[in-house]
Amino acid sequence: MAIKDLLLHIDTTDRGEGVGDFALSLATEMGAHLTAAGVVLEIVPPASFMGEYPYDIMAEAIEQARQAAEQSYQRIAAAAPATVQTELVLIQAIAGQAREDFGRLARHFDLSVVGQGGEDGGGDDELMAEGALFASGKPVFIVPNIHKGPAKLGRAMVCWDGGMHSARAIAGSIDLLKRAGKVEVVSIAGRNLPNDELPGFNITRHLTRHGISATLKKLPAAQDVGETLLSYAADSGADFMVMGAYGHSRLREFVLGGTTRTILNSMTIPVLMAH
Repeated sequence: MAIKDLLLHIDTTDRGEGVGDFALSLATEMGAHLTAAGVVLEIVPPASFMGEYPYDIMAEAIEQARQAAEQSYQRIAAAAPATVQTELVLIQAIAGQAREDFGRLARHFDLSVVGQGGEDGGGDDELMAEGALFASGKPVFIVPNIHKGPAKLGRAMVCWDGGMHSARAIAGSIDLLKRAGKVEVVSIAGRNLPNDELPGFNITRHLTRHGISATLKKLPAAQDVGETLLSYAADSGADFMVMGAYGHSRLREFVLGGTTRTILNSMTIPVLMAH
């Protein structure tokens, strides 16, 4: 899939600058249009609220949020080269629904770029990654809080378990993998198998047919798959990871699988995920 239309979630906190730099450099590399989405929360008084509601204070808070999103976008737009077109859209939503609204918007793009979220696990409107993963049907590039500077695409680590979600992640990353100087397909197997029976052999051959020279790496069985993958990513010097995201949504609550949650909580490099 050619990546020509990117969606960025604007994070107006201090950690948002790294995500914006990543998204803009990615759009530049891919020759893609970049749409930045800012979230403006509409504050609804609780049913138990008694007395006169401070509408003027709430209106001021909403306006401040709009201005913060606009300022963040203007910084990105000012840094964009002439080859990259950008635009700003605002999502107005009540608390608890912003992630779903962002996910629905992300359906109209090739790829969305979001930040990792708060160190405490993030509130309803911090972990936009979950809304994009479960509501968009499109791949999501998640950028860790510690990331600084442009996107690096030189060394890719593809996590493969033979599952449907992994297949979707690879399909959504082909355009990126073609730009990588080194691609490694990593699988975790629990028993000795000949190479042509290893999980990942057929997908490696598939990548080759796309002009991507990929090698296959088998890691030993592990109790904590997420930690094992993160450890190998650090040891191998990977610039980014590609993997499937597991979990489900339940009554507006996103329930992540164990490995997916470990990666999102402890990631140190950008991870492209698809559900």
